[in-house]
Amino acid sequence: MRFFKVVLAHEGQTREVRVPSLTGVQAGDAAASLARPGEAIQSIEEVEDDGLQQVDGPPPKSQAAELASVTPGAAAAPAPPETR
Repeated sequence: MRFFKVVLAHEGQTREVRVPSLTGVQAGDAAASLARPGEAIQSIEEVEDDGLQQVDGPPPKSQAAELASVTPGAAAAPAPPETR
């Protein structure tokens, strides 16, 4: 797991959040869940893991985990009835 500093901005003010993530794109997803209304991501920067990292939120969910409740996948779906 890598760590990222994400700068959130709104009306000229900024704040930083730190999130664990595998990629910078996923770090943006993790930071989005911490953003306040109106805030936008201004920058994402990887930070060195010194073993003492403190994070502000959990790592992002995978796309499969996010969609599991609404799209169980072909393996879990019942087979369509045969039509002839």
